Amino acid sequence: MYSKIFEDMEAGEAVSILAIAHVFYTDRMRTGGSISWTNKNPGNIVRSSEAESYGAYPGKYNYLFAIFPSEEAGFQAIRKFLRHPNRRTKTILEMMKIYAPSGHGANTPEKYAQAIVDALGGGVTTSTRIEDLSDGQITKFAEKIRQVEGWTTGLDFDMDDLPGYMREWLEKHPTPAERAAADQPFAKVGAPKAEGIKNIQRHLNDFGWTPALVVDGIFGAKTDAAVRHFQQRNGLAADGIVGNKTWRKLTGV
Repeated sequence: MYSKIFEDMEAGEAVSILAIAHVFYTDRMRTGGSISWTNKNPGNIVRSSEAESYGAYPGKYNYLFAIFPSEEAGFQAIRKFLRHPNRRTKTILEMMKIYAPSGHGANTPEKYAQAIVDALGGGVTTSTRIEDLSDGQITKFAEKIRQVEGWTTGLDFDMDDLPGYMREWLEKHPTPAERAAADQPFAKVGAPKAEGIKNIQRHLNDFGWTPALVVDGIFGAKTDAAVRHFQQRNGLAADGIVGNKTWRKLTGV
């Protein structure tokens, strides 16, 4: 039975192996799809106390994003975000500058806002205020956000049917502290402070980076420089992004 292996797992716990995230729910595990699908977070709502007030698992996240117990809860969270009292007088364009600010990934809020307007139709413009939208329009708004954020189905495993590598990894790291210390997240400058970042820093120090990095879990300029140097010396694109190929070199897989 899986229960012995996973008795210490918590719903919403995310584990990354070679930069690929695996998110555990009550009796299932998701991996390999878009981050929105893996997290049951169709709007890619960033982890925060506000997200938790909408039903996200407290303290749980995958990279920058909240994890929800169901797709429906994640979808309703988009509607609640849009209807928040502090945002009711915002225009669609102003809302998208809040929701998807420039500089956060490839976000272009003006383009995003226009996509919303095109989906809503009926005389709506980017200057239309959120409070002037009907519940049906808010639902269409949320549906368009889900579409733009991307929703690609991955692999969904029953706990009794996990792939062998996952079972072996969990048996090797049976406690939350051990899993956190061994985490191998996708990471770059701006990633949230995490135990997995400490793992990157330890590996870089083990490879002789000098002066040794402070193992603080913060992916800052010094860690970025060390990653780029390591990548260059190992025939990888020196982009500062610790993805699958960089993790393989770091761990010798």
